[in-house]
Parts: sequence; C-alpha cells; structure tokens
Amino acid sequence: MNPRAPVVLTRPAGRNAALAHALRAAGLAVIEAPALTIERLDTALPALGAGDLCLFVSRQAVEACFDGRAAMVWPREVRAAAVGAATARALRVHVPPDRILAPDETASPDSESLLSVIEAAALTPGRAHVFRAQRGRDWLAQQLQARGWQVQCHALYRRDPAIWAREQCAMLTQADACTLLLTSLEAFDAVAASLRRHGMNWPAMLRVVTLHERIARRLQCVYADRPHGTLTVRLSAPDDAALFQAILASARSA
Repeated sequence: MNPRAPVVLTRPAGRNAALAHALRAAGLAVIEAPALTIERLDTALPALGAGDLCLFVSRQAVEACFDGRAAMVWPREVRAAAVGAATARALRVHVPPDRILAPDETASPDSESLLSVIEAAALTPGRAHVFRAQRGRDWLAQQLQARGWQVQCHALYRRDPAIWAREQCAMLTQADACTLLLTSLEAFDAVAASLRRHGMNWPAMLRVVTLHERIARRLQCVYADRPHGTLTVRLSAPDDAALFQAILASARSA
C-alpha cells in the first residue's frame, strides 16, 4: 500500500484503536488524529417518571449517563431512544431491549430516522429528555415539541475542536489520495478550522467515508468551488465492521 495515501481516523480518542488495528493488519497506513475532544460534565440526571421518553444522541451520551452510576436501575415505565444502531447497542447494556426505540441497522443514524421510529410507536406525548453534548443539532427537539412533547435537553458532555498542528494538516493536504473518516459535522468543521488556521486548503484529491448525507453534501459544496479537485464519498453504517469495509474499499479504489 502507498504510505502517501494514508487513512486518517478523526473519531474522538479511545474510539479508533480497534479499527486502526484492523486497517493496519490489512496493510493500510493509518493515522489517528481526533478532530474533537470530549469532556464529561457534572450534570445531575432528571427524575424520571411514567411515560417519559429519554433520547440518547450518541454512545458518548449513553456512557456519560450511566458511567459511575452502577446502582442505577432503569424504570420499566420509561422509554429510551437511540439515534442510531451503535448507540442502541450501547444502551442495551443498561436498558431492557423492549424499552428501547431505535432505527434498525440499515437506517441512517440520524434524528430523522429516529423520529420515524417514535412516530410509528404512537406514544402519547409527555416529557422528553434529550441527553446530548453542550452543542448539537436541535432539529429533533423542535420536532417533538411541535408534536406536543415537553422537551428538556441535558448536556452530559462537551465536544470541542481539536486544533491540529501544521504537521497534522500537512499529512492531509500533501497526501497522494488520503481517505478521511468523518463521522459528524462538528468533526468536519474542526478539520476545516485547523486547515484555515495554517493557511491550507482541502487536498486536490480526497476520499471520505462518512455516516451522513449531510456531511457528504457539505463536502460536495467545498469541492464544487474547486474545478480541479476530486472528491469521492462513501456512506457507511457506524459500526467498526462496516467502517472497515468502507474504508478498505475507498483506500483501494483507483
């Protein structure tokens, strides 16, 4: 494999090790460069009551909710909901599976998919608690409010951009054909901010593996202004097995 065509994994620290190991075993040059830093917040959980719906926007939200609360027993009269299948798997460690609403493995891991699942469940609107980062997309909360839910958002962690050094940005811009894993718009914005900070632009040729059409569209807008740039985007499910296959196919494409 061409060492000047690396795979750059931008998920937060602690999320990349297994995927990086598998990709290296397949012969790829891998660089772990988290685009975001995660910090837990000391947030008290709300008192849950019958008919409440708790929505978890990510695995980080699940971990921040349950870590250190080993004695927490999930009330049977409370539903939990996960934005994607990976978040649902993390949630099943703590919540009975029959109390969890989540899109299936083939659905896009986003708020739109989860809203469809909630609507199909025909729940009576009550209190909805959204467990999330300090900043995030408010679309789902707004949609639930419009449907009669009383929505409260609870920030359990914060995500901040990781400022890449000039050398880290150069590994992206000077690569022959880098494959970049981007799993959120915040990660995209963080990488773009680091490039601007060092006066660099997106590389002339870039392959991206991502989870969302929204990220693909944002990148396509960037490369639409670069007539000599080449962008290839592959969509993947969020689990490591699917990401491995998508990244491998992207890195080996010519």
